[in-house]
Amino acid sequence: MICDTVNCYLFSSDDNGHIYRSQTTVANFPNGFGNTVIALSDANRFNLFEGSMVYKIQGQNQYLLLQEAIGSDGRRWYRSFTSTSLAGQWTPHAATESNPFARSNNVTFSGTAWTRDISHGELIRAGNDQTVPLNPCQLQFVYQGMDPNAGGEYITLPWRMGLLTQTNSTC
Repeated sequence: MICDTVNCYLFSSDDNGHIYRSQTTVANFPNGFGNTVIALSDANRFNLFEGSMVYKIQGQNQYLLLQEAIGSDGRRWYRSFTSTSLAGQWTPHAATESNPFARSNNVTFSGTAWTRDISHGELIRAGNDQTVPLNPCQLQFVYQGMDPNAGGEYITLPWRMGLLTQTNSTC
């Protein structure tokens, strides 16, 4: 959930290639969301799978939407989209397996890579209000990963926490 000066927006995904957006006014929050629309869709359900998060980029008239995907190799990763409005169109930013927001092919580890999955992530925010502010010069992403050799039922997989820190900031 994220708010601008007038409305609060709830973004959610259905594991079937859709990201939904519902809204209510700031004055009416939290008394129900309506006006539900599909904000993004993809024919490949794995391209927009789960874990929708939206942030307001500080100092810019821009929002960043992150979405977890399942890659062609079955590994979890994150795509990103941008928009100048929470109710607007979302443009792919780093949204392909070869140019991801966060994927095993664009992160490095201290020592041996302990995971090839970037799953259930959240950027560390620059504040704690309803605008969900993000400092684009100090990106850090908390996520879960697991041993690449692990297998079995999803509920028993050995997920553990990790932290990605941006090292290529142009700020």
